Amino acid sequence: TLFENTHYYSTYGVLKYDTLDDRFFPSSGFYFHGDFHWYLFANGLNEGFEPFSIAKAQAGYAHSFTPNFSAFLTTEGGLQIGSTTTESFNFLMGGYGFVPTTNIVPLYGYEELSFRGNTYLKTTLDLDYEFVRKNHLTLSGNIANIGNDLFETGDWIGRIDYTGFAIGYGLETFLGPLELKY
Repeated sequence: TLFENTHYYSTYGVLKYDTLDDRFFPSSGFYFHGDFHWYLFANGLNEGFEPFSIAKAQAGYAHSFTPNFSAFLTTEGGLQIGSTTTESFNFLMGGYGFVPTTNIVPLYGYEELSFRGNTYLKTTLDLDYEFVRKNHLTLSGNIANIGNDLFETGDWIGRIDYTGFAIGYGLETFLGPLELKY
């Protein structure tokens, strides 16, 4: 493991569209979040720095089949464009229960930060049954590919490398939602 002590100077843009009826237990609506980071300069230990960009997008759709049963399908991906010499901005995938950042991606069924690469694709399906008001039983599944240069090598669509499932219980409280997943 190499710990880096470098300051990076960048510019970025974000595009977000959200019509979901609930952030944590959506039953209807559409969601899109895209961001683009352009790293221009570096000052520090990364002496061989070359400019590069990171693009990431996530889209989701929630649909209610009955008043108590809904599904939320999301797909997302990210890639590094340009130089690949700076690996500290690679995507890390695995685990659950943290706030997603530019390069850390949750993935059910695996330990935190288990996989690494400069390109990833992921799809998740969450089924939500609200059996009592504000009490949710969830069943989730995800599939993903992560690696280096997946789009250039063609490995992004040929096979699915990682799958995971989770079952959970969620409770909407006055402090915010609580959720347990296994």
